[in-house]
Amino acid sequence: MTEDSQAPLAVIAIRQVEKSTGASRNAFEQAIALKALGYRVAILAERGRRELAEAAGAELVRLKRWPFKGPFRRFWFNRRVQAWCRRHRPAMLVSHGDVETPDVVYMHNCVHLASQRIHGRDLPPGHEVAAIHDHVLKGGKFRRLAVNSRMMANDFRDRYGIDESRIEISYPGYDPEIFNLERATAGRPVRRRELGIENDTRLIGLITSGNFTKRNVAGFVEMAAGLEQRLPGRCRFLVVGKDDFSPYQRQAEQAGVAERFIWRTTVSDVETLYGALDIFVLPAHIEEFGRVSLEAMACGTPVLLSSTTGAAELLEADHADLILESRDTKAWVDRLERMLEEPGLDSLGTALSTLVDGYSYQSQTEKLKTSFRGL
Repeated sequence: MTEDSQAPLAVIAIRQVEKSTGASRNAFEQAIALKALGYRVAILAERGRRELAEAAGAELVRLKRWPFKGPFRRFWFNRRVQAWCRRHRPAMLVSHGDVETPDVVYMHNCVHLASQRIHGRDLPPGHEVAAIHDHVLKGGKFRRLAVNSRMMANDFRDRYGIDESRIEISYPGYDPEIFNLERATAGRPVRRRELGIENDTRLIGLITSGNFTKRNVAGFVEMAAGLEQRLPGRCRFLVVGKDDFSPYQRQAEQAGVAERFIWRTTVSDVETLYGALDIFVLPAHIEEFGRVSLEAMACGTPVLLSSTTGAAELLEADHADLILESRDTKAWVDRLERMLEEPGLDSLGTALSTLVDGYSYQSQTEKLKTSFRGL
């Protein structure tokens, strides 16, 4: 790190920074906010793309990675960060869960809650991620714990006995220049043609980065089978993400709806996929926030979310009927059928795009700046 500037140094410690993950985007947003507050910013990571860090106004410092899997490699990263900080004495250390800090910890996952919600059981002793999270959160050295949703805040409060006054809910933001009604609408005809969707066919989609077990793609296939019985031939179903499609394709085949499904890996112009949909669904067993839900709403796409998706908290006041229990397949089929049969689907999409105006990337960055000032 260059020492020629008199500006105070802020460090963001995160094991990997690549644009494709929500955690990476959060780190870059934090770098921009800290830079705007007059800090020099260093991102300490084991893997990352230097040009992305520099675009956020930060210097990427690569730390040596422990080559073997297991809890020790997380603790190794913590040690390397602490050693670097002893040499460079930053004014602020922002942790992303794998590092102890006297300042602020940003958590992206509730790994214990996720295991209970997805698999119905506790994590085994010595679980790699749980071990370091337990160490950092039980240690309680931080002044503030920032989380993606109220669901996360409640879990950490109860699980680790952290006082609510030390917990801040920090919803992720979206980029309104990319995710907006105009772009999504303009891209709709071309994308639907490319997907082979007829004008009178309704397209229902589950778009995610990956981890199809967590996002309940199996439940989505069940819903598709139920909806096909009620509205035969009227709907198609799209799944987008990076994971193994084959078990879900077999499930769709056995349910007799294989030809109604389209399977795609992640794409860069995802806003045109949101625009191509008639309804976006995320029946996740747990999704600590779910930025895809926010992006879909910004594109004016009606959404249906599980109650265990953090982004559903934005719907509670005015659109509670768009929130369902992840495993109640019949309720999802009922609600989807009603949405497709009722007029006003477009006006619902427009209302949702207005609802999320206040959660744009810019407004969330302002909130981040206020949060960092408070430290």
